[in-house]
Amino acid sequence: MNDTTLQTAPIILDRRLLLGETEYQVTVFPTDDRRLDLCIVSSDGDGRVVSEISGGITPSDLGGLTDVLGSTLAGLIAMTRPPSARVPPTPDRPDRPPNQGARWASEDDARLLDRFQAGATLAGLAADFGRTTGGVRARLEHLGALPPSGRWPQPRTVASDES
Repeated sequence: MNDTTLQTAPIILDRRLLLGETEYQVTVFPTDDRRLDLCIVSSDGDGRVVSEISGGITPSDLGGLTDVLGSTLAGLIAMTRPPSARVPPTPDRPDRPPNQGARWASEDDARLLDRFQAGATLAGLAADFGRTTGGVRARLEHLGALPPSGRWPQPRTVASDES
């Protein structure tokens, strides 16, 4: 699609999907500033709106937003699971950490903070908790122990007393 088509098209996308009892309507319109206005509405079997999300997107950012939204929604799914739900590795992904995507329990949070404050490495924490390094970093950011996109602290060195 070229810029002329983008500016003159009345609707780029109008799609309805039915997943179980939930209907999803996805609509995309071009805007005057060459962005895309995206709206997703889900409705239950009785036609009541369950969820709605909308926003403007620059076409050149569609690829990046696909990754960001996929990752964010996967994280939200994990956060809303009961603490006891642990996701076992799947046969087609044996390299997947056993707790990747599982909700963090409050006991795990306390232990994670203790280990982080004691100077544990990111890789060590990921291995100990059965999570990805990104999952550990995100949890520490969520708990306020690490600033968003902050650098991992350097290992502490103990100064020797030279007498």
